[in-house]
Order: sequence, then structure tokens, then C-alpha cells
Amino acid sequence: MSKWNRLSSSDAGTTGAGVIVNPSGVAAGGLAVYRIEIEPEDAVADGDIHWSVAHGGVTFYSGHNTGREAIIRGGAVESDFKLEVRIGDVPETGCPYIHGRVLEPKTVPIYAYIICDSNGVAAVSTDTVDAWIAEANRIYKQVAMTFTRASVTTVIGHHDWFEINNDAEFYQMTSYASGTGGLELYCVTFIDDVLTNGRHSSPSVGIDARGMAVKSGAPLATLAHEIGHACGLNDLYIEYYPCDGLVSEDKVTPLNRSGGEGTGYYSPTLSYRDLTYRCLMDAARPSVTRGDIPLDDIKMMLKGGGGPFPISVGLGSMGERKPKH
Repeated sequence: MSKWNRLSSSDAGTTGAGVIVNPSGVAAGGLAVYRIEIEPEDAVADGDIHWSVAHGGVTFYSGHNTGREAIIRGGAVESDFKLEVRIGDVPETGCPYIHGRVLEPKTVPIYAYIICDSNGVAAVSTDTVDAWIAEANRIYKQVAMTFTRASVTTVIGHHDWFEINNDAEFYQMTSYASGTGGLELYCVTFIDDVLTNGRHSSPSVGIDARGMAVKSGAPLATLAHEIGHACGLNDLYIEYYPCDGLVSEDKVTPLNRSGGEGTGYYSPTLSYRDLTYRCLMDAARPSVTRGDIPLDDIKMMLKGGGGPFPISVGLGSMGERKPKH
């Protein structure tokens, strides 16, 4: 038997409408979908699979607590919760459980600044900005965050920012607007090198965080990734590399595990490397749907040697979920 937990973002990790299943959180009063997969598929009938709430302020929506898929509703106040699943005659110690958190909904406005070249040609269209925000909303629903486009400003007369080639240009551009009360997004055609799709003005470089940039043609989840930095999350791919081998208990932190004792309830053939690639804070990779925000940290190895060490990429490292700008 296997269960794909919240770190699994694949065809089996979303509903037909693209909603991420097994999320780390659910909004107070909101709905969330949780799912298990059983191998072989016909080993257990849906009627022999029963979900229950071990603790925490969630309930099952409209009787959806039987079968491979369950729907829960978040309670009125923030709280941690734990779901348990009973599968046929499988012993209790061998059955899945899933941790999660009920969260107060947060809404963050985004102020977009579209840079134009010397001929007045815009780096991207407003439709592109809206598509980036829509994908961010799909991904951040799992941590009860919503983003709205507050305004779009076409920036003319600063065509040197159309292509960002160094730190000085980036920080000059991100000083254009401040104090908006939301996140400032700058839309350009190039950032630093051909492999860079987005950038956030992290305060770790000694300059206050003051906006982010995404380039035209960037993967759809790039804005969501940069928002992750604004929320205090770290990259998984610059200084680190994944542990080798298959997913196992020693490679995941306890809140990210979702199985009974000695299991973990991941696909038995799932490599830890593939699992980390699905995380929002990893690099964009071909044929990998990046979008998971785990409940806790991810363990990684240092490229210079040593580890594994927990890296802040999950809900537990997002504080009050108020992005810095």
C-alpha cells in the first residue's frame, strides 16, 4: 500500500480542477481534499476505507469520510489537526495519518509595475500578470493565502530596467515604489542570466526587502516561488542537493511523514530527489509540477559536504504568513 502525502504534486496530487490534495493547511471555514492511493488498486474497496479526526478543529464535509478521498472543513479558529485512516483489516499501526493546520485566511495585494523598452513596448501583458497571480493563488491555497492584483502601472522612461543585468540595476528598480501596503512586482524581460526567472530583494544581502522581479516567459509558478522568499522560505537548489535513495523516515521531518510506524506512506519507488523537486522552493524542472508547500522543513545535503540538514521551505517557517516587501 502507498499514500502520496502533501509533498506529492503530480497527476495524482491534484483534483481535476487543479486543486492540490493533501495540503499542509486549510483555511478556517474552508475546504480541503485529502487522498490516499492503495497498491494494488483493487486490494481494498472504497467502503472499507474510513477517515477520522484524531484531534484538531476540522470536520468532514457532507459525509465525505469514506473511500480514497476525503473532504474536510476547517474550524473557526487556528489549530493543528491530525487525520487518521483505517483501511480494511490493516492493523492500526500500519495505517496512514496526516498532519495539518487550520489557518486564518490572509489576503495580500500585489502592485505590478510593467517595465517598457525605449520604444514603449511592455515586457509582459496584464494577462500574463494575472496568470502568474492565478497560479500563486492555486499554490498558496494550501496555506490559506490569497493574492489580488491591486494595480498595474506601465513604467516608461526607465528602459534600462527592461533587462536587469546586475545587482545595482535590480535594487534601483525595486526602489521605484515602496509603502504600497502589499507586494511590489516588477515585470522585465531578463534578470542576471538566462537561467534566472525571478528574484526577490531578500534582506539577507544587507538591503531591506523591497519587491521582486519576474521575467517574461518565466515558468508559471515563478511568482509563487518568489513570494515564498518574501515569506521567509529558502531555495532548495543553490547550496543544497537532495539525499540519495528512496523516501524514508530518516529523510523527512516528522510532520511531513504521513504513515504508520515504520512506513511513511509514499510510493515505494519514489526517490527522495523526485519528492524534493515537487516542492515550490526547488528549481523549475522539465515535466515536474512545482507547487508543494510542506508543513515542515525538508532535509537536504550541503553541496560542500555534510548533512542532512532541515531547510526552511514549509508552513512552519512562514511565521504569520505576512510577506516582506
